Amino acid sequence: MSCSRLDEVRQALTAGQWPQASAPELRAHVETCARCSQEVLITQHLQLARAEAVASAHPGTPSLLWLRAQARRRTAALERAGRPLAAAQIFALVLVAATVLGMVASHWRGLVDHALSAEGAPTFSLTALVGDWGMVPLLVAFAAITTLGGVVVYLSAERP
Repeated sequence: MSCSRLDEVRQALTAGQWPQASAPELRAHVETCARCSQEVLITQHLQLARAEAVASAHPGTPSLLWLRAQARRRTAALERAGRPLAAAQIFALVLVAATVLGMVASHWRGLVDHALSAEGAPTFSLTALVGDWGMVPLLVAFAAITTLGGVVVYLSAERP
């Protein structure tokens, strides 16, 4: 299936010299050689398809292309900037959940005893909370509210 003149045919096709500027003996060879005639047929078909694709492509005005590129650049920058913030939010959520679980686990016996010894409605007062748990829940609640408030202000603030 190989032909000694295949490279010569390929060069003529690549240079755009087929069939006008090619030698008559090369054209006669292509008519008799199956491999070379297939090469010419396939290459011409692919060149035609490429020319049609290039002709049908309408990239738009340069200003539109520039605006699209700027929008893509801004979107990519926002995604890159958002990754560390999302990681920090997940870390904060895990930290708060671990703190709450730790507090509940450390005071579980007191919570169960208090629930079992309560007569009627449980007492939910600040004095009872401080007496049972100490100042830790109040400090954690204050820290959580302050932190979440700071995050809300940071996320809602306009940036240049």
